[in-house]
Amino acid sequence: MVAQWNSLLERVRSRDRVALARAISLLERYPELGHDLDTERSRQALVVAVAGPPGAGKSTLLGALASELTRRDATIAILAFDPISPRSGGAILGDRIRMLDSARHPHVFVRSLAARDPFGAGTPQLPALLALLEMYGFDFIFLESVGAGQEASPLVQIADIVLVVVVPGLGDSIQTLKAGVLELADLVVVNKADRPGAEDVLRDLSAYYRLIADSPESAPPILRAVALVGEGVVEIAQVLMEIRDRQAGAGMFGQHREQQVVRSWEMRIRHRCHLLVTELLNELVTEARETAHWRALETQFYRELARRLQLLAESLETE
Repeated sequence: MVAQWNSLLERVRSRDRVALARAISLLERYPELGHDLDTERSRQALVVAVAGPPGAGKSTLLGALASELTRRDATIAILAFDPISPRSGGAILGDRIRMLDSARHPHVFVRSLAARDPFGAGTPQLPALLALLEMYGFDFIFLESVGAGQEASPLVQIADIVLVVVVPGLGDSIQTLKAGVLELADLVVVNKADRPGAEDVLRDLSAYYRLIADSPESAPPILRAVALVGEGVVEIAQVLMEIRDRQAGAGMFGQHREQQVVRSWEMRIRHRCHLLVTELLNELVTEARETAHWRALETQFYRELARRLQLLAESLETE
């Protein structure tokens, strides 16, 4: 397994798309393969988290943006996260359908993934996935979230730029977004701006940022678009590149990467602890149904969890 993984990594460095796809699949099945990858990030790609309520047209907008950025000689990777079924644990993984035209371009890589992180959108392997994509050499990496609330949090935290997409016609669009996501936005796009109510959304967003922004200059740009027909996409791509250049000039990407190392470490620990707790709970709940000695089982749970954590620590010391 390790030899196969190392071979795939060498091919990824040589920009082999088939190897990249296989490496991602292998990483999804065996997360432990990527535990050291996040420390090897080349720090050259711009990571953009894309958040917004369901139905905002995030996938369509990303497909149009990818086409525009390739015309500017950029290479694009898109990780689109789909919600998993609480009953079956499966996911439809259909976002790439909305990006078929751009996904066929040799400089665009699209991958749909199930959002399996118990703490929000994305996947516990996200830092390693980003390292793989940077190893390949992409200029832009877009992370499309499941939603715009708690589900978007892990992607927003690990990104360099946050793009929030809203749309008229879904009730009070601003209320459908978590305030934290709006506050972290570097760019806001009102998609489907040909619909009734678009001007109301633009006005509400402008009023919101007038209230929370330190100055007019610190408020994120608010653009309108009709992604289905490509309207406004050129302007969005231009603003993204301007934000990238401005942040790079201010040394912000270096700061982001330092923060991302801490978050990657935290995500890895949370995931490992979650797996240990879930596995142990499943074992004890089965036993509890037969004995119903809940208090005794709780004490047993903590003792066994401590034992397994000690074994995990010892295994890490020998790696």
